[in-house]
Amino acid sequence: MKKLLLTLSLSLAALPVFAADELPPPRTTTQDAPDDLPPPRASTRKPRAASADAAPAETMPKAASPEDLPPPAARSRKPAARGFQPTLKAGIDDLLLEAGALPDAPEADTYSTLRASAYVLWQPSRNWELRAGARLDGMTQDGGSADHREMLADYGDTYVRYRNGDTRLTLGAQTIIWGRADEIPLADRVSRADFTRFVLDDLSDRRRAQLAARWEQTFGDIKLDAVWLPLFRGAQLPDVASVWSPINRTTRQVIGIDPSLTTWVNAARIDEDEHGSGGGALRLTKTGAPFDYGVTLARTRQSLPYYQVDVPNMTLTAVHPFNTFVGADLELVSGGLTWRMELGYTDDVPVTLPTAAMDKTHALDWIGALEFFPGGKDTRINLQLVAHALQTDRSILELKEYYGANGEIETTFAQGRWKAGLRFSSGFNVHDVYLSPRLSYVGWEPHELTISAHYFDGEARTLGGFHQDHSLITLGLRTKF
Repeated sequence: MKKLLLTLSLSLAALPVFAADELPPPRTTTQDAPDDLPPPRASTRKPRAASADAAPAETMPKAASPEDLPPPAARSRKPAARGFQPTLKAGIDDLLLEAGALPDAPEADTYSTLRASAYVLWQPSRNWELRAGARLDGMTQDGGSADHREMLADYGDTYVRYRNGDTRLTLGAQTIIWGRADEIPLADRVSRADFTRFVLDDLSDRRRAQLAARWEQTFGDIKLDAVWLPLFRGAQLPDVASVWSPINRTTRQVIGIDPSLTTWVNAARIDEDEHGSGGGALRLTKTGAPFDYGVTLARTRQSLPYYQVDVPNMTLTAVHPFNTFVGADLELVSGGLTWRMELGYTDDVPVTLPTAAMDKTHALDWIGALEFFPGGKDTRINLQLVAHALQTDRSILELKEYYGANGEIETTFAQGRWKAGLRFSSGFNVHDVYLSPRLSYVGWEPHELTISAHYFDGEARTLGGFHQDHSLITLGLRTKF
């Protein structure tokens, strides 16, 4: 199926002053319940002291009778300071049920997903926070040459956090996404990618918790963010039988590699090497006039795997080499337009020579983005231009250069009860297309019903070309409670 119908229909009440003989009996003042500690990254607002100016007393006339006495002055009552009460919360912060059809895939005719994420959050004091999270991911594909069912349990954000003033320290499994671009931020160097559903989800849903020690320090408008990854875990990949696997045994392809050189992968043994530390990174950001900017320095292992080829032994080994990254980014808001840009240099990028041996080179990347709201707040448009260039003169199996565009258009209508959107990406120098229209009903909060489509097309060595037979139509329910 090369064409899909793209659905784009995706008080203070004033206290009256009574006469002395009309005053009601005094009532006990009930204080409000203490506020819960806000979630991370939310600012804590202290209650303002309530001011009540006393009513001016009238001058008492001489020899006045009791009935002529002026009303008593209103008393000023200051609210008692609110204290902190330990809190314990638990819930399901994400639940996705989705069923889909694969019209052109030889591996399966249907693909369905279950994703559930639960948490427990305890805040014993204003300075301490303890969180435990768990998630369950299930998938099933049927009706083709690769019927498959899979269930995966994993931990979610599970950490101990201490904060005091401008300092915040966090130890444990955390989801950390750096950068400014919506879809592929270059500074995103300490997160763990989730590739189980390829690019079907938004960026935040394509990331998982990674064990890390994190120090965040604020100095006025400047923030320092330091992360160390003591135990590395590579990207969460789907089973090799899944239609979203980066290795397709049916078509004998490896994503990003010339398919003429991977005809033997249907019988290859697949291993993975992800032992050891993940490295560390520093990020410095500043907010305020005239624009926001950030600088990132990282020496970390890449989350997505590079497949090291051993032709004689017919083995593919997923390795995660260390990369050195230096990047800068900025954001400027002017005239209702938000401009964003990221620039990055990455060293020790693995590439594959025609002999199937691994080599390393460096890469230059650039992203420019524009976000605006035409006609008001109901419609949002985000456009991004991307450029990627491997700096090598040697012949390699990967694309040396890639230039393209991606983005998202989203609008709401019917008093905000319906939402329609389109995510897209396209290559300029190569044929590489991804289109994803969707229509959602959001009037049944917090539940969201969505019908969407995902269309892939492209040439060899592109993402769209690798998944050109995996175009998908889905109907899903997403909620939390």
